[in-house]
Amino acid sequence: MRLETMPLVPVTAAFTVGLAASGWGRPPSILLWGAGLALLLVAGVSLWRGRDALAVPPLLALIALLGLIRAGSSPLPAEHVARLALPARVTLEGQLVEEPARFAPDRLRLLIEAEAVQADAERRPARGRLQITLYGEPPSLTEGQRVRGEFRLYRPVGFRNPAGFDYSAHLARDEIYLVGSGRADRLEPLTREDPPWRVRVKRWALATLRRNLPPTSAALLAGLLLGERSELPRNIDEAFRRAGVYHILAVSGFNVALIASTVFLGLMLLHVPRRLVAATAAIVVVGYASVVGWQPSVLRATVMGLLLLLALLLEREVNLTNSAAAAALGILLWRPGDLWEPGFQLSFAATLGILWLTPAATAFLESRGWPKWIAASVAVSTGAQLAVTPIMLSHFNQLSLVGIVANLLAVPLAALATTLGLGALLATVLWEGLGRLLFESLWLILLALRVAVRLASVVPAAMVHLPAPHWSVVAAFYTFLALFPRVHRSRRAALVAGALAGWVLALSLWPWVRPADGRLRITFLDVGQGDAIFIELPDGRRVLLDGGPGGERRLDVGEWVVAPFLWNRAVARLDVVAMSHSDPDHAGGLSAVLRRFRVGEFWDNGIWHGESAQLYGLVERSGAIRRSLRRGERVWLGSGVVTVMNPPRGFLQGSPRGPASDENNNSLVLRLDWGLVSVLLSGDLEQEGELALLAAGLPLRHLVLKVAHHGSRYSTTGEFLRAAQPRLAVVSVGARNPFRHPAADTLARLERAGVRLYRTDRDGAVVLESDGATLSVTRWATRKTETWRLAPEGN
Repeated sequence: MRLETMPLVPVTAAFTVGLAASGWGRPPSILLWGAGLALLLVAGVSLWRGRDALAVPPLLALIALLGLIRAGSSPLPAEHVARLALPARVTLEGQLVEEPARFAPDRLRLLIEAEAVQADAERRPARGRLQITLYGEPPSLTEGQRVRGEFRLYRPVGFRNPAGFDYSAHLARDEIYLVGSGRADRLEPLTREDPPWRVRVKRWALATLRRNLPPTSAALLAGLLLGERSELPRNIDEAFRRAGVYHILAVSGFNVALIASTVFLGLMLLHVPRRLVAATAAIVVVGYASVVGWQPSVLRATVMGLLLLLALLLEREVNLTNSAAAAALGILLWRPGDLWEPGFQLSFAATLGILWLTPAATAFLESRGWPKWIAASVAVSTGAQLAVTPIMLSHFNQLSLVGIVANLLAVPLAALATTLGLGALLATVLWEGLGRLLFESLWLILLALRVAVRLASVVPAAMVHLPAPHWSVVAAFYTFLALFPRVHRSRRAALVAGALAGWVLALSLWPWVRPADGRLRITFLDVGQGDAIFIELPDGRRVLLDGGPGGERRLDVGEWVVAPFLWNRAVARLDVVAMSHSDPDHAGGLSAVLRRFRVGEFWDNGIWHGESAQLYGLVERSGAIRRSLRRGERVWLGSGVVTVMNPPRGFLQGSPRGPASDENNNSLVLRLDWGLVSVLLSGDLEQEGELALLAAGLPLRHLVLKVAHHGSRYSTTGEFLRAAQPRLAVVSVGARNPFRHPAADTLARLERAGVRLYRTDRDGAVVLESDGATLSVTRWATRKTETWRLAPEGN
């Protein structure tokens, strides 16, 4: 490929570099303007002297500077909702920006463009977008409708853990700086429901699919045609992920290209003039993109498709790589924050991987005697899969080992199902009977697709989870792909590519083979209103105590927070998983952990009830050794010792606050000692359990306390603190939790005892690290670290 045929590639690359550089901060405006004028002057002088080649570097640098400027955010206007004093209860008026999205049986997510806000009886104009979670069943709502409701507003806070997903930054890229919640019965439509045409079309299409197909087939076809996956059964969703073919359920260039080519070929067969065919296909593509939504992958494919169709209209040739660059530049000029979104990165990486690697890979396979059509299919699948591999690992820790083969089976079936599904919808418009006939012929194709995906997904290690790669590994990997087409023609390119491959392999293997560092590390994960504590012992053993919230009608923190954290720590096996007790805010996330990781031993308090019954079955099937621990037992884990402080041999009962408190008082309470470090992990122990510990005469004095029951006022009594004498304490608690944890009384008792307090709702994950003689504590939200020197008498 020559740059003369794709001039937008260096322009887009320079602009992208400028956007990416904004992540390291933005220089003062005067420096930006000065640098810009200097670069413009150098380029102008070079052009004036006829040195066109010398003008290219300053012009590209100037474009990068424009990217840096475009990435900056303008000051928010005075009436922007983000300037409200928070948290706030307000009456908000605004317009729904998009269709309400149902993410749970009783919960909707609304995106509202604010028009007016009323707080403290004062109504004033407002601007800005808000994301609102609505509880209950609201009246029928649609995009564009004006509404008024009572909401509690606050700033978005995600789970702030090492290598975790930055939820607030994700929303900020969509210019959403406030989120809120409210009840559906407090929401009032101000205008009648009058959906835009694109919403009407999508609703009709979904209703038609549900009417003519069984639920599972309708849900699958809705994903293929419209990217609508909300009704897809979880087991099928998981199978598509494991097989590495989930992209066919997300509307992307695959769908756009398929629809454009179907329209184009259909009209050509009817001998419609070529230019009219191109114009019609362009209208259909834009209409389809409007119906399914303008996400980056759709926008990229639409722009590329329109440029190709425009070239047909003008009878010009088009360079696909240049078209991809034009699409990327247009998207980033419009929405610069998309550069950091997985959808944008995956879409363009897959496209460029196909364009760059397919010719060389096809030629290589043909030279080995492969039939041309098989060689081309394998090359396309390989190019796309290789190009997206670092991105999938960076964002999702996923590496598909069967994706290349699975795509060879799934993509043709998906293409056929999508084409027939679109035809069935169009036929339904003309004649209901014909549409029904086409839908009935679809079930066999959809069944074949499900079978093919299922077979791929059950292959052992079909999907493996690995740590997110270091930036140097990503750079080396993409440099290797860039050199790949030249390795068979240039010995130097082959040597460099080999060295890069060795670098990638070595750094990818290092997290799995590096020896233990001889330090104790305890991470109190930010999991909201719940507990999840990860312990890395000096000899490399790993223990997880509790898995955070999960279960019915809850976000599965084990799946979305704990598991990614463990993958990024290169954990494939946990020596011990311990469950303090079976409350869902402690045990709910452990189901995902048991499904995703091998477990050596499972410790519990011997009490199972409610939602934990399913977890019990998972423990039995996992092959882990199950141990119900009792007070006084000691377990050595290398040079560290775990002492069981609770529950007693006979369970505690009779709390005046009822059975729930009895459950808490029988929490598994563990004391970990190593070097001069001692940590008491107290579960949800309440005051009766603390009194029982005092009466048992066990060694209670310790350095670090995990504050029991998220700081409830019924825990961490003054008498207990006087006996335990902790110097540091960690409260695992969710922001804005309905229980108002930690209680003011508990905080006051900790303050009187002179305890240094850390809280996951404010500090994010709290990371303790020790060499046995010193202890460092890191608040992950601010990356601030405090170091404590330890002494035997202080312990």
